[in-house]
Amino acid sequence: MNYNYRINVLLYIFLSFICGTYIYVLFNESKWLATIIASCFFILLVLFNGIKFSLLVMIFFFVPIINSYNYYNINFSKDQEIRIESTKLYGAIGKIKGRTVYLSGNIKEISSGDRIKVKGTFKKDINRERGVLGSYKVESYKHLKSDLISKVYNLREKIFYNLRSKLGYRRAAIITSISFGYTEYLDNSDEMDMKKLGILHALSVSGLHMAIVYSIIKRFFGEKAAAILSVFYVIFTGAALATVRSYIMMLTTSFAISFKRNYNPLAGLSLGGIIIILFKPYSIFNIGFQLSFLATLGIILFNKKINKKLYRMPKYIREGISICISSQIFTFPILVYSFKEFSIGFLFGNLIVLPLMNIIVVIGNLLLLFIKIKPLFNYLIFLSFYITRIIDVLTGILKGLSPNIIYLNENIAKFYCIIMITVYFYKKHLKRIIIFPLLLGLVYIFNLLYTPYPKIEYYQEGVISISYKTSKKLFYTKNNIEKEKFEKITMAKEEYNDFNSVNIGNKFKLKRYNNNLLLEGYNKKYLLKVSKDEIIGTYDIIDFKNGSFSKIVLIKDKIIPFY
Repeated sequence: MNYNYRINVLLYIFLSFICGTYIYVLFNESKWLATIIASCFFILLVLFNGIKFSLLVMIFFFVPIINSYNYYNINFSKDQEIRIESTKLYGAIGKIKGRTVYLSGNIKEISSGDRIKVKGTFKKDINRERGVLGSYKVESYKHLKSDLISKVYNLREKIFYNLRSKLGYRRAAIITSISFGYTEYLDNSDEMDMKKLGILHALSVSGLHMAIVYSIIKRFFGEKAAAILSVFYVIFTGAALATVRSYIMMLTTSFAISFKRNYNPLAGLSLGGIIIILFKPYSIFNIGFQLSFLATLGIILFNKKINKKLYRMPKYIREGISICISSQIFTFPILVYSFKEFSIGFLFGNLIVLPLMNIIVVIGNLLLLFIKIKPLFNYLIFLSFYITRIIDVLTGILKGLSPNIIYLNENIAKFYCIIMITVYFYKKHLKRIIIFPLLLGLVYIFNLLYTPYPKIEYYQEGVISISYKTSKKLFYTKNNIEKEKFEKITMAKEEYNDFNSVNIGNKFKLKRYNNNLLLEGYNKKYLLKVSKDEIIGTYDIIDFKNGSFSKIVLIKDKIIPFY
């Protein structure tokens, strides 16, 4: 088996893992759509790679389906050991045997990292995209003996409180967020500033953080020490998906060098994805997973090419711009589709502010090492204070220079993907196949101007968009909504601050029902859940608040959910 063939196999196994996991989730919502997508995947596989190779990859297609089934189909007892992941205003999030559950009830004196033995009632309410199996209503609990993970979480808390006592709440939150992804105390205004500068990823542990930590350990202590000690950082930061992905890639690079083998980053990326999906099958729906893998893929494929095009520029600027642009090539449609916005100022933020934030990553990890050596610990705090002050000054200046965040309709993301597919087919001289993405593009343009079937879309901020034929209407269910943003996102022509009832075509009517919505049509009633209120009455429920979809299309007497 030659080198390129092994890379090809890993890449296609990764793709089959993504497809298999997605098909498992989709099958529960729409069997026919799941069948169509699976069939298209197999057909394309055979067309591009032949039958023998495709049969090999198809075997792996069923691994994530079986894995997902085992993950979600497990029963818990009334007396259960739970690891607390994080505490929230409404309760807490915990892990049972690697499965996520929500906790409510009698849980007043718990903190992140605690191991507790719970007595209570478990209600199964699966959210496959978030990996959540349901919720525990806790009647009583007792703390179990601390283990390594508990001590790691406690150490993180200790560093935060030490920083807070000397630098204040806000700076402590910024430093711990940049260094360890500890975002629980981060101020919303700081988050918005970083979003405008396109460096929000630096406020949660990313692959870049892992690369910095791994490289420093490797430089001072060697390859083996870096491989072992970096595991502690992965645990300390909560094993974020981007961190795990980066760690696996760094590890495979080290192994390749040690065994004098050629290393291909695409193979390392694929291997990282395969391992993550095996342990966390819901991860492919996680926006952090998607952005991390797609940004890395963009850097692998385009960084060198863009760097060469910018050869006239100074090295630092050239390399910074090439990494920024290459990482955005595949993440742009995800950002637009998921958040409906894009920051034009990302070049300013990544070239000027991000290097200083990388220094904070190093200092933060040194704080971790020297927490018991007070003079050195206090000196590092002194340094971090002045660096965060410089970051504040630069952020203030760049905010004024950077253009405002632009708000985009999700169809822009679809057009962008169609253009990319068309260019790929053209480069591969598959001119006959180009007709398919072009036709698809025309369908989207038509759909942008004309919606043949009624469509209802819910935005978590409290906005409802209703589209039918050439009509696009916006309904606001809350106060203090950024109206200009949603006008641009939806391209709506009519807006209503409040409503009791609205007709959708000739067959459907949408009504207010306490803090939720009631959809009537064809002698059926559906409750559209948009609040946390308990449901009174027997209705078919469409859960916009906690569900896996945010919009529905009404085709005759059927309701089709879309993701």
